[in-house]
This record gives sequence, structure tokens and C-alpha cells, in this order.
Amino acid sequence: MKKDLEEFRREAYVDAIYAKMEDDRVVGVSSDTCEALIISYGFIAYPIIGLDAHIFDYCKVDDFCDPINSTIAYLKTQKCPLIYSSRFFVVDSFCEKFNTCLKKSTDKDLVYENDLRAYLENIKEISFDEKIYKESQDKLGIIKILLRDLEESDIDGSLLYKLGFYIRFIKDLDERISFLKYIRSKYQRKNIKRKIIQATCPFAVTDLIDENIDQAYKIVKSKNPDFTFDKCIYKADKILTYKEK
Repeated sequence: MKKDLEEFRREAYVDAIYAKMEDDRVVGVSSDTCEALIISYGFIAYPIIGLDAHIFDYCKVDDFCDPINSTIAYLKTQKCPLIYSSRFFVVDSFCEKFNTCLKKSTDKDLVYENDLRAYLENIKEISFDEKIYKESQDKLGIIKILLRDLEESDIDGSLLYKLGFYIRFIKDLDERISFLKYIRSKYQRKNIKRKIIQATCPFAVTDLIDENIDQAYKIVKSKNPDFTFDKCIYKADKILTYKEK
């Protein structure tokens, strides 16, 4: 299943390149709360966080945590089609170190999610579509419900988090919904009480977290983590790394 989910990201590479060539409508995001707005202006949103250490064979970056190092290395080498294709980047305030490093490493605009609507309104060749915005909000709401249903099933915590992350590389929201409905049909709904496991940027390391947990759990991204990375601005006793990937 992990390899199947990662295939969504690889397929997004091709979609992103074509979208850039056709009308430059790709947006790289670290925020996950403004996708409906991005879609309503005709853009495609893709997460840009670096997920592995392989890129360090081409560009050595080790001043920061692994997720930042990986992202900046991919940005500098232009070896990530999602980052390369992005017209601009949308960030939140979760990690200002990430935002600062990203801004110093690119000449593309860096837009905070709270400033996004005003930024989009100033792009002359695009316009807001209220109908698409509402439809996208509704579909994203259905996706949240499906993920919540899976949370109440016997699916393991690592896969649960991966599903929520990797489906974001499926640009068509209807396809996301269909895929999640299929996955939901494969698991039994149960009254499972999950332990909350807090981690910083756990996107690529849920398997490592899984090795440390012996009960049903749910991973959440948090500023008060149980798991973090070396050199992260948020501290925790348990340290994660990309080096084992």
C-alpha cells in the first residue's frame, strides 16, 4: 500500500510539468488549509516538502532538520518537478525556520495562507470562481469525513496518516473521494480508541514512529511533539531521521 500511495506523488510530477507548460497554474504548498481557494482560482496545489535523503547525494545540505534540508536541496538542484513547476509557494506559520530557508533559496513569491486571497486577486489573468470554491469545499469536507471513518476502523496508524497526506497529490477531488471510499470498504468499522501521537513533519517517517508504538494510534502534526527531528525548532525526546529511508 505504501508504494501505491507514493505512486500518486510520482504521477503528480508529470501532471505538474504539463500544468506549468500549459498555463503555469501549479502552486507549491506547505499549508493544507487553503486548497479550495487555490482551486477556485484555477490552480493546482501540491505539497512541496522534501521526503527523503537521496537528494543529498547531489546537494549536501545539513544545517537544518531533515525535512528542511531535503526541501532546500531539491529546490537548489531543481530535481523535484513539484517544486520546479510551482509558480509561487503558500506557507503557514507552523515553522518559520522553514519559511525563512525557503525564501532565501528562491526568487519565487512566498505567500502566507492568510494573505493568499489578496495575492490571488492581484494576478491579472485569473479570477475567483464562487461555484468551484463551494464545490471544492464540499468535496474536501467529504474527504475529511472519509478519513474520519477510517480513523474509526481497524486500519493502522501509519497508513492512516499516509492516506491523508498522499491523496493530496491526486489533483482531482472526485478521484480522491473514490479512492478513499474504496479503501474504506477494505476495513471494518470499530469503536477504536486511538492514542494521539504528536510529531513534527511526520509525512515521510510514519513507519519509524510505528516501530515505537504498540497500540492503536493517530499521528498528528504538532508543535508539542513526542517525535521530532534533530535541529528542529520544536523539541522532543524521540528523534526521527530520513537517513534510514
